[in-house]
Amino acid sequence: MFRLPTASILLLCGVCLGKTAIAAESSRPVISPLATLGKLAIALLLVLLVFWIFARVMRQLQGTRGALHSGLKIVGTLSLGQRERVVVVQAGEEQLVLGVTASQVNTLHVLSRPLAASAQEELGDFRQKLSAALKRQVAD
Repeated sequence: MFRLPTASILLLCGVCLGKTAIAAESSRPVISPLATLGKLAIALLLVLLVFWIFARVMRQLQGTRGALHSGLKIVGTLSLGQRERVVVVQAGEEQLVLGVTASQVNTLHVLSRPLAASAQEELGDFRQKLSAALKRQVAD
């Protein structure tokens, strides 16, 4: 009688199992890279759409919140350090000089005579000069 050694039996079982595993893998559907890329693109567009909608809603909420503080206006700022600055705020008819740090805001002075908003006027002049220059360029 012929006896197979144990190693040969294990080798034959491994070959049989390997053929079964290969047959099982070949029955799986093939995944197309283009289909995967399409699904990924659709998911990305969906995420961007949700982000865009969220940004629009937040912008609308910021607009309504800004209307509550329409009596406040920053007249000027001066940076004193990385997180420290002096701010002149128009609150109704008064102008306040505030010291602003990372942890607190202090009233430094209440101005008896309001500062002129010269920076705003210069910005208006710049806008007018820029629009006039652009009109001349378009006309040429």
